[in-house]
Amino acid sequence: MSTVLGAGVKPTRGFLLELKKRVKFIEEGHRLLEMKRDELGRELRSSLDTLGTQRSELEKRFEKALENLLRAYASLGSGEIESNKASTEKKVSIEVLPKSVMGILVPFLKIVERPILKNKFGVITRSTAHEFEDLLEDLLKITELESRIEMIADDLEKTNRKVNALEKIVIPDYNQVIKFIEDRIDEDMLEEIIRTKLVRELIHRRRV
Repeated sequence: MSTVLGAGVKPTRGFLLELKKRVKFIEEGHRLLEMKRDELGRELRSSLDTLGTQRSELEKRFEKALENLLRAYASLGSGEIESNKASTEKKVSIEVLPKSVMGILVPFLKIVERPILKNKFGVITRSTAHEFEDLLEDLLKITELESRIEMIADDLEKTNRKVNALEKIVIPDYNQVIKFIEDRIDEDMLEEIIRTKLVRELIHRRRV
């Protein structure tokens, strides 16, 4: 017999009923975990597809931005570009905040401070800077998505282990214990019927 309950197994009807209630509760938990696992799997596949698309688009835009930056250097000269960079008043500051996705805390990246570009520099410099500023925002989104994928994958693995443990170990062990108790109760009932029959026969013989 399974040792899922250790020495606490009692071959009584009351214990059997309590055990069956416990199994129903565990089976419901197993069902909910299966639903969570399936939803996490769908979310992971969707996020991976999105990541592939966003990465491809970002790489193309980054190549274009680098080409424009080289043109800016060629047009304005490295001296003016470096001077504009040195005169920029603020640097980029990013805050990492927690965000819940399907009960999983994932990082949300927020730009809280950025360089002031409005009405500064020439058209070429300002246009190039804005292009890289947009790239930074999209890069942060991809970073968020990568972290989200990693955490969802980790939670999916943990959930899958729980589902498998309940499905292959815990629930079968409980059902084995239930079967053992039911067999013991049936045996005790049969023995009681036989004893009762023997007692009745004995009493009947004495009366005769």
